[in-house]
Amino acid sequence: MLLLVGFVVMAEAHPHVFADVSVKAVFSQDAFTGVQNRWTFDEVYSAAMFASADENGDGKITGKEIDEVKRLVLDPLQQSGYFNYVTVESKFAPAQKIEGFSAAMQNGKLVLDFKVAYSIPATSEYTMLVIVVSDQTNYIQMTTDMENADVDAPDGLDVEFFPDEVRGLTLFRAFRSDTEGLFLRFKK
Repeated sequence: MLLLVGFVVMAEAHPHVFADVSVKAVFSQDAFTGVQNRWTFDEVYSAAMFASADENGDGKITGKEIDEVKRLVLDPLQQSGYFNYVTVESKFAPAQKIEGFSAAMQNGKLVLDFKVAYSIPATSEYTMLVIVVSDQTNYIQMTTDMENADVDAPDGLDVEFFPDEVRGLTLFRAFRSDTEGLFLRFKK
């Protein structure tokens, strides 16, 4: 019986879906405004989602089908900030909403593009942020390419950033040990 319980726990601990993720930190003249996400899913999950979403059978995800993909994939993640975690001054900042959502099939893979909106004002002193995009339950194995993360900021802001592991940061103890974040500091 104990062996059976062990197999059940192991089955829940491994990923069922795989996504390659790229991120861009987005700023306005006066604030950090969000994280632009691009999630590219594995072929198996993509095929299943496409079969569910392509209601008119035209081989594309268009119109109301895009809304259905958002409802199926992202809406259940609202409570966890859409797997976007931003810390400010050792506290998690709340995600506000999704902006600019799009979904498309590219080379047999479902690709989602969207911005998770935040509002963190810029001041004359540096504000420190850490951005992590990860499913801490490990249901979706998210491979986030923080080495190629980008920043979109106007010339009026001083923004410095670098990728690094979040191992040792108290707020991220529940995450896998190899999770990387984008470390930023910005000021006017």
